[in-house]
Amino acid sequence: MSTDDPLCCGRSARLTTGAEIYPRQPHLHGRHFYICDACKGYCGTHRGSTRSLGTPAGPALRFERQHLHAHVIDPLWMEAELCGAYEDKPPRVVHQIRKRARQRVYEFLADRLGISEQDCHVGMFDMTRCAAAAEALAGVDYPQIREWARRRDAVERRPSAPTPRDSIAAI
Repeated sequence: MSTDDPLCCGRSARLTTGAEIYPRQPHLHGRHFYICDACKGYCGTHRGSTRSLGTPAGPALRFERQHLHAHVIDPLWMEAELCGAYEDKPPRVVHQIRKRARQRVYEFLADRLGISEQDCHVGMFDMTRCAAAAEALAGVDYPQIREWARRRDAVERRPSAPTPRDSIAAI
């Protein structure tokens, strides 16, 4: 076990393949997964690597994570180009809009949850964080997230006011 293996039940999960996790789905046999031998929770890995997509999850947590993605997070960014802020765009531009929209949704969610963007991945959420994420995004649409990001970016670009120390140093 390496220190990069995800933890579950107080110990590192074991790396395995889809043949163990999904024995009746041959198309997944070559994929890597991490499984917790104590609770049998599992999670996938990034395609072509053994880097975990999150922490192992049993059936209930897997359901909550999938529901959060499919019904709360993904709808916010998957049709961002239809929010009224963009005219007809070619497919390449639509792809870029969606990619940026997905990033903004996660930045917004991290801000709402009070966590770092690095920790804002559904595959790392427990049941409590899944519920908090769903609540944080309830009633929010993509135009609101886009406006939030624009205000945030404007504040970050604004030059700071000179301090007395800066004035003295300029003399």
